[in-house]
Amino acid sequence: MSSNNYLLATLFLGFLTVCQSSRFASSGLLTMTLKDENDPKLSTSDEPASSSLPSSMLLQKPWFSVEDFRPNIMWSLESKGKPLPNWAPSLHSFRSTIGLKYDELTPQNTPPAFVGMDFEFSSKTTGIDMKISPSYDVGSKRTKINVQASRGSVATFMAKIATKKNNLLQLVKGSYQVELPHPSVSAVRFTPSIDMDKGQASCLLEVVTASQNTKVALNLEYDNPTISVIHSLNSRNTIAPEISLYDARILYQWNIALDSGSIRTRVDPTSDVCVRWTDRSMNGKWITDIKVPLSGTNLSALAAKLKVRRQFNF
Repeated sequence: MSSNNYLLATLFLGFLTVCQSSRFASSGLLTMTLKDENDPKLSTSDEPASSSLPSSMLLQKPWFSVEDFRPNIMWSLESKGKPLPNWAPSLHSFRSTIGLKYDELTPQNTPPAFVGMDFEFSSKTTGIDMKISPSYDVGSKRTKINVQASRGSVATFMAKIATKKNNLLQLVKGSYQVELPHPSVSAVRFTPSIDMDKGQASCLLEVVTASQNTKVALNLEYDNPTISVIHSLNSRNTIAPEISLYDARILYQWNIALDSGSIRTRVDPTSDVCVRWTDRSMNGKWITDIKVPLSGTNLSALAAKLKVRRQFNF
């Protein structure tokens, strides 16, 4: 481990030790991939790929490898209230996160993978809330800073700054909502944005009905402008068809809220069907992704892809 990584890990662990008091709460999240048919490293065929190898080579293969599960670990420390009520009364909350991604580990990139912090400020005088989120990625040695200011649900402004890029300012985004006394339309929201990294500009126009059950969104992206209708059939079922204004492609989305999770379905008639099932359980949740291709010339191309992950909260 390099000296910089040692310094980051030592500073964070020292901060955990000092701040572990009644004002702070710590939590962890461990994600393990049990099955991923999109990854060639995790073979899912009935016949193992190594069955044709000589026995001498089979003995060299370990029966268990952490690489098969690709664990990702995140550890967070969050304030329960104002962390510095006397020194910084406007600081509403503080959160620090350190993460480790096993699939990104190399001899040159040792843990931790990233370190991030969130500072939230609020002012009763102006009614403005501000959130500043600096982070550092060890592998790319990039520093990112996200700044967001909002005034309730009426107006929001966000800017992203990143080092080691051609442009220091990566993204600028704002939104403004207008309440309407119309019996059928209750609010209209405008969300323009400029992506300096990609050199693209877009604007999102959302119209919400008075019943709050239906929303129309016109997304004027440069590459693929779309129009979608999000409608809540009931408290559990929401449908959201989307039409591309560029090539008239239609996407269908259907979200189901369950007592212990959710099911999200996305159908592209020209490509595939994607289903994500999230099942909350004790101390974590299961996440299962199923992708069924709708185009192909053989059975192998039409075979469904499965990805299963288990998340543990501690």
